[in-house]
Parts: sequence; C-alpha cells; structure tokens
Amino acid sequence: MDVSYLITVFNKENEIKETISWIQNQELDRFDKIEIICIDDLSSDNSIKILESLQRDDQRIRIIKNKKNLGPSKSLNIAAKLALGEYLIPIDGDDFLPKDATQYLLNIAKKYKVKLVFGMSKRLKDIPNKITHISNEELHLNSLEFCLKKSIVHMGFLVSKDLWSRSEGADEKVFIQDISLPMRLAAHSNSLVYANSIIYYLRDESDSNLSNNTDQQHHDRYLSYLNLLKASSTELSSTSVASIHAQLISSIWKIKRDNSKLAMFSKNFILYAANKFFGYQLNEKQQAIWSDYFNNLVSIRRPT
Repeated sequence: MDVSYLITVFNKENEIKETISWIQNQELDRFDKIEIICIDDLSSDNSIKILESLQRDDQRIRIIKNKKNLGPSKSLNIAAKLALGEYLIPIDGDDFLPKDATQYLLNIAKKYKVKLVFGMSKRLKDIPNKITHISNEELHLNSLEFCLKKSIVHMGFLVSKDLWSRSEGADEKVFIQDISLPMRLAAHSNSLVYANSIIYYLRDESDSNLSNNTDQQHHDRYLSYLNLLKASSTELSSTSVASIHAQLISSIWKIKRDNSKLAMFSKNFILYAANKFFGYQLNEKQQAIWSDYFNNLVSIRRPT
C-alpha cells in the first residue's frame, strides 16, 4: 500500500461525499495503491449511512466507528495505527485535495528522500482541479525550528507512517490536532520539504463549532506548545524554546484580546509586550498558573 488517507468524520453528511470524491479522482501513477480510512467520531446524522453506501462501490474505503466521541486528535491516531500505507495524508471530513496533490507530494518525498512534506492550505469556495504553485519547494534540515518559525498549524501534508509512529502522532491531551500534529512530526524528523504550493483546500463556509470557537483555538494552542516544551525540554535548541514561549504568550494575549474591550490594560498584554520587545519567557510557576486558567475555561471540548 502506498498511501492511506485518514479522514475524520463528525456530522459531515452534507460534505463527506464530495471530500471523498476528490480523493477517488486523484491522478496517480498506476502502481500507486491507496486506501481511504474514514473514522466516524460518533456522528448523530447520516454520515455513517453515506460512508457505507460509498464503501459498497469502492472497496478501498475502510470505515472505523468510534464508540464514543473522542475528538480529532485521538481519532487520527487510531486511523494511523490501522493504516497500511507507507505514507499517510490526514484530511478533515469537509476539506479537499486537488486532483494532482497526492502524486505531487509523493514525488517530492521521493526526490528529496524525506519522510515529511508540508504544503500550503487555503480556504476557498471554488476548488481548482490542480494545485497552485507559488514558488519552488524548500528543503529544511532543522524541521522543528522551521515549523515553529513558519507557524504551521494546519492540515495539508504527507508523512511516512514510520515517522507518525515514532512521534506518536497528535497530542491526545489536546482535542484538536492542528497544532500538535505538525509540531510533533517535525520534532522527530531530521528533515522536511516545504512545498510552496497550495495543495489543500478548506471549505469556504463552515458551521463547525470548533472552527468558530476562538477560545478553543487559544486553549489548544497554549497546551499543545506547553506539552511540546515539557516533553522535549532537554533536546530543543534555544531558538526553538524562544519560539515556543512566544506562542505560549501569544495565546495568553489573544484570548484576552478576543474577550475584553480593555485588553491593552491587562497583564496578558504586559506579558505579550515583554516577550515581543525583550524576549521574556514564562517560568514554570507562570506556565502552571496559565495552564490552570486554560483548563478551567468553559465551552471547551476536551479529550475523553
């Protein structure tokens, strides 16, 4: 098996058929074999019925049914463990890959002999058939430093199953994988290629509560970076540590900014300014205090 697509599905009855059709129509060399793993996170709509209908016509589709709602991070890791492909491409259940995206990513991985290839993503209403090339791809030998500097926090990449296994995939202490998964993959990779091409499209209009919940985004961002810092504190370069602290403090500032008209007069902003101008970093006591703050937020989805 060459490629396993990992598709997380939760109440996507209106979108999942279209998402899968773009995968089914990928322009691949004839020797490339694929499977489409759809993991349903206890949908309450007709998502499962639609998947089963699609599976009857395409045996490459595999369906995993969660017995309880686990969230995207845990679901993706389950799918990855069951995948048979040498390479994995994770996809949200309402997003798209242009028809030539998979072969392009495979060609880059083989050309540079890397286990991780990131592409660009864009939110668009009308999806083009072909990827959009911006400039030439870039090889980076310090994967984590590059990802931290680039702030890669989205889907739209190809990764070897071996690398996913070594990194243990998404951080299962955090509900959404957008930040933790790219960072953890990069932290365990000796090199990566960044393709300066748009190879992944997000649906232009989404009613997803997760997408619209800025508190969820700031919560997951803070905890993802903090967990990365704690797990790798003896291995990270000073540049990476500084970048992580900048992201932590940015999360602290932005959650205040998005919820208060007087945010500029808060301790959150003072921390943000101190980091921006003087490179200030949180000590362990401050990290714990802000962890408690984020962990006590209401209306936040957390892993079960």
